[in-house]
Amino acid sequence: MPVAIPLMPEPSKNDIARLEQAIGGTLPLEYFEFARTHNGATPESNSILIGTDNESGVRCFVSVAEAISLVREIEGFPRQTIPLAEDDCGNYFYVSLRSGGVFFWDHEIAGDDTKVASTLTEFVSAIAPFDASAVKLAPGKVTYAWIDPTFRPEFD
Repeated sequence: MPVAIPLMPEPSKNDIARLEQAIGGTLPLEYFEFARTHNGATPESNSILIGTDNESGVRCFVSVAEAISLVREIEGFPRQTIPLAEDDCGNYFYVSLRSGGVFFWDHEIAGDDTKVASTLTEFVSAIAPFDASAVKLAPGKVTYAWIDPTFRPEFD
Protein backbone atom coordinates (compact mmCIF):
# COMPACT_ATOMS: atom_id res chain seq x y z
CA MET A 1 0.00 0.00 0.00
CA PRO A 2 1.51 3.35 -0.96
CA VAL A 3 2.03 6.09 1.61
CA ALA A 4 -0.51 8.92 1.68
CA ILE A 5 0.84 12.27 0.46
CA PRO A 6 -1.58 15.15 0.89
CA LEU A 7 -2.56 17.38 -2.01
CA MET A 8 -1.18 20.89 -1.66
CA PRO A 9 -1.69 24.22 -3.46
CA GLU A 10 0.35 24.71 -6.63
CA PRO A 11 3.56 26.69 -6.37
CA SER A 12 3.34 30.23 -7.68
CA LYS A 13 4.46 30.99 -11.23
CA ASN A 14 6.99 33.38 -9.71
CA ASP A 15 8.51 30.60 -7.54
CA ILE A 16 8.67 28.27 -10.54
CA ALA A 17 10.41 30.95 -12.61
CA ARG A 18 12.88 31.66 -9.78
CA LEU A 19 13.73 27.97 -9.40
CA GLU A 20 14.19 27.60 -13.16
CA GLN A 21 16.51 30.60 -13.08
CA ALA A 22 18.44 29.09 -10.16
CA ILE A 23 18.95 25.77 -11.99
CA GLY A 24 19.59 27.46 -15.33
CA GLY A 25 16.84 25.72 -17.28
CA THR A 26 13.35 24.29 -17.35
CA LEU A 27 12.17 22.12 -14.48
CA PRO A 28 12.07 18.42 -15.34
CA LEU A 29 8.47 17.54 -16.27
CA GLU A 30 8.20 14.78 -13.66
CA TYR A 31 9.33 17.17 -10.89
CA PHE A 32 7.02 19.94 -12.14
CA GLU A 33 4.00 17.60 -12.14
CA PHE A 34 4.81 16.35 -8.63
CA ALA A 35 5.30 19.90 -7.28
CA ARG A 36 1.97 20.99 -8.80
CA THR A 37 0.10 18.60 -6.50
CA HIS A 38 2.40 17.96 -3.49
CA ASN A 39 4.35 21.23 -3.08
CA GLY A 40 5.72 21.14 0.50
CA ALA A 41 3.50 18.21 1.59
CA THR A 42 4.06 16.23 4.78
CA PRO A 43 3.34 12.53 4.14
CA GLU A 44 2.13 10.04 6.74
CA SER A 45 4.83 8.23 8.74
CA ASN A 46 6.92 6.31 6.24
CA SER A 47 10.13 4.48 5.38
CA ILE A 48 12.25 4.06 2.27
CA LEU A 49 15.25 1.84 1.61
CA ILE A 50 18.57 3.68 1.17
CA GLY A 51 21.10 1.40 -0.49
CA THR A 52 21.00 -2.22 0.68
CA ASP A 53 21.09 -1.88 4.46
CA ASN A 54 19.82 1.52 5.53
CA GLU A 55 16.41 3.13 5.77
CA SER A 56 15.15 6.64 6.21
CA GLY A 57 11.85 8.38 5.92
CA VAL A 58 10.46 11.46 4.25
CA ARG A 59 9.57 13.99 6.95
CA CYS A 60 8.38 16.51 4.38
CA PHE A 61 8.68 17.37 0.72
CA VAL A 62 10.55 20.58 -0.04
CA SER A 63 8.38 23.30 -1.55
CA VAL A 64 9.50 25.01 -4.74
CA ALA A 65 10.01 28.25 -2.80
CA GLU A 66 12.26 26.49 -0.24
CA ALA A 67 14.23 24.62 -2.91
CA ILE A 68 15.46 27.92 -4.34
CA SER A 69 17.36 28.84 -1.18
CA LEU A 70 18.32 25.40 0.17
CA VAL A 71 21.06 24.73 -2.36
CA ARG A 72 22.65 28.09 -1.60
CA GLU A 73 22.27 27.88 2.19
CA ILE A 74 23.34 24.31 2.95
CA GLU A 75 27.09 23.86 2.94
CA GLY A 76 28.16 20.97 0.73
CA PHE A 77 24.77 20.43 -0.91
CA PRO A 78 25.23 18.93 -4.39
CA ARG A 79 24.95 21.27 -7.36
CA GLN A 80 22.91 20.55 -10.50
CA THR A 81 20.12 19.17 -8.30
CA ILE A 82 16.68 20.09 -6.98
CA PRO A 83 16.07 19.40 -3.27
CA LEU A 84 13.02 17.12 -3.12
CA ALA A 85 12.46 15.98 0.46
CA GLU A 86 13.96 16.11 3.95
CA ASP A 87 14.28 13.28 6.44
CA ASP A 88 14.09 13.61 10.26
CA CYS A 89 17.86 14.03 10.63
CA GLY A 90 18.55 16.98 8.31
CA ASN A 91 19.46 14.85 5.31
CA TYR A 92 17.86 15.36 1.92
CA PHE A 93 16.60 13.50 -1.11
CA TYR A 94 17.22 15.35 -4.36
CA VAL A 95 16.50 15.06 -8.06
CA SER A 96 19.60 15.04 -10.26
CA LEU A 97 19.24 17.38 -13.22
CA ARG A 98 21.70 15.24 -15.17
CA SER A 99 20.08 11.82 -14.79
CA GLY A 100 16.60 12.50 -13.41
CA GLY A 101 17.35 10.02 -10.63
CA VAL A 102 16.58 10.59 -6.96
CA PHE A 103 19.53 10.46 -4.56
CA PHE A 104 19.98 10.54 -0.78
CA TRP A 105 22.40 13.14 0.57
CA ASP A 106 23.65 12.51 4.12
CA HIS A 107 25.09 15.73 5.52
CA GLU A 108 27.53 13.77 7.72
CA ILE A 109 29.04 11.54 5.05
CA ALA A 110 31.36 12.89 2.37
CA GLY A 111 31.56 11.18 -0.99
CA ASP A 112 29.06 9.82 -3.45
CA ASP A 113 25.40 10.08 -2.58
CA THR A 114 23.20 6.99 -2.65
CA LYS A 115 20.88 6.53 -5.62
CA VAL A 116 17.43 5.68 -4.29
CA ALA A 117 15.43 5.58 -7.52
CA SER A 118 15.90 6.08 -11.25
CA THR A 119 12.91 8.42 -11.48
CA LEU A 120 10.79 10.53 -9.16
CA THR A 121 7.78 8.29 -9.86
CA GLU A 122 9.82 5.25 -8.83
CA PHE A 123 10.92 7.11 -5.66
CA VAL A 124 7.36 7.95 -4.63
CA SER A 125 6.28 4.35 -5.29
CA ALA A 126 9.09 3.07 -3.05
CA ILE A 127 7.94 5.10 -0.03
CA ALA A 128 6.07 2.72 2.26
CA PRO A 129 4.07 3.30 5.43
CA PHE A 130 6.30 2.90 8.50
CA ASP A 131 5.80 -0.36 10.37
CA ALA A 132 7.49 -0.29 13.80
CA SER A 133 7.01 -4.07 14.21
CA ALA A 134 9.28 -4.63 11.19
CA VAL A 135 12.27 -2.99 12.89
CA LYS A 136 14.69 -5.74 13.88
CA LEU A 137 18.26 -5.32 15.06
CA ALA A 138 20.63 -8.18 14.38
CA PRO A 139 22.62 -9.44 17.36
CA GLY A 140 25.75 -7.32 17.74
CA LYS A 141 24.35 -4.52 15.57
CA VAL A 142 24.16 -2.09 18.50
CA THR A 143 27.44 -2.19 20.38
CA TYR A 144 27.21 1.00 22.40
CA ALA A 145 24.61 3.50 23.55
CA TRP A 146 25.04 6.62 25.65
CA ILE A 147 22.34 8.64 27.33
CA ASP A 148 23.11 12.11 28.61
CA PRO A 149 22.54 11.89 32.39
CA THR A 150 21.37 15.51 32.42
CA PHE A 151 18.60 14.80 29.89
CA ARG A 152 15.23 15.46 31.46
CA PRO A 153 12.30 14.96 29.14
CA GLU A 154 9.40 17.34 29.58
CA PHE A 155 5.89 16.09 29.17
CA ASP A 156 2.76 18.22 29.03
